Amino acid sequence: MEVPSIFLNRILSDLVQKNGSDLHLAVGSPPMLRINDEFVSLANQEMLTNEMINKITETFLEPDEIVNLKRTKGIVLVKNISNFRFSINVFYQKRLLAISFHFIPGAVRNFKDLGLAEVCNNFLHVASGLLIIAGAYNSGKTTTAASLIEELNKTKTLNIITIEDPIEYLFVSKTSLIMQRQIGTDVNTVADALDYCLSEDIDVVYLNEIKDNEVFNSILPKIFELASGNCLVILEINADSSVRVLEKILAGVSANLPAEAARYNLADILAGVLVQKLIKRRGGGLILANEILLNNAAAKSLIREGKIYQLESVMQTSRKEGMISMEKSLNNLIEAGKIRREDI
Repeated sequence: MEVPSIFLNRILSDLVQKNGSDLHLAVGSPPMLRINDEFVSLANQEMLTNEMINKITETFLEPDEIVNLKRTKGIVLVKNISNFRFSINVFYQKRLLAISFHFIPGAVRNFKDLGLAEVCNNFLHVASGLLIIAGAYNSGKTTTAASLIEELNKTKTLNIITIEDPIEYLFVSKTSLIMQRQIGTDVNTVADALDYCLSEDIDVVYLNEIKDNEVFNSILPKIFELASGNCLVILEINADSSVRVLEKILAGVSANLPAEAARYNLADILAGVLVQKLIKRRGGGLILANEILLNNAAAKSLIREGKIYQLESVMQTSRKEGMISMEKSLNNLIEAGKIRREDI
């Protein structure tokens, strides 16, 4: 049997060289890769055994992390392995360990190279409010958020705080000051991190996706308070449309605010919603489709009235302002011959 550390370094290097995004290891299966949205097995590899996966896990987990894994039955962390950075999910299935690796590029992509619509450059000039970047897993929303933060870091003089679990992209302060806080390591909870921001001189706060719904709902009032002051809050959410994003926020905050107050507050602080989807490009690779909702007068009015479902029509009638629905974005790519309808 190949030495576990050498085996892991080799297959992770293969993943990166093949421009893959994810590697999955499970007992009774060969290593599986996600490449350009295709799920494929790594060629010429044997089925993984329980012994092999246990030994692989021991090569990158610290003793306290192993204790935590056995206690919680699942941990998510970020590690540098084989000169590359990965978000790693170690968990149990059928009482056996399984591992997923998600590749994090070493360099933050240039904001102007992401393929976003021109109107998204306006987000770089928003001084306060709530900017939401949404999409499913592997939609590139963290890449977009990191690129936006790095662009602010290079072009503005701001005090920026990131609140992450775990920290993925690593920033180096340029014209701005960036401080990155990892939940559980640098601060106990998301609520504690937001309390710190509320009491300090902060210009921009970034929160990556909060997967625990109870935690998400409980911290929404703090996010509203931050965004209503002199702070821009960039929030990641797992949702596939602007309507679902706003419905999720209003449903979550309803436990702490009356419905009407929640709608009026959201209408006042919302800077915009950017929803992303990565689609297989004709000829290989992936291409970005996006939905853009800007909070113009019509959108504000519908949010205040609770007519969230009508925002789709606002995006259709406000195209000259730069808004676009996901359906229109996908149709544009199909008509341009860049994607196939069956790949959506």
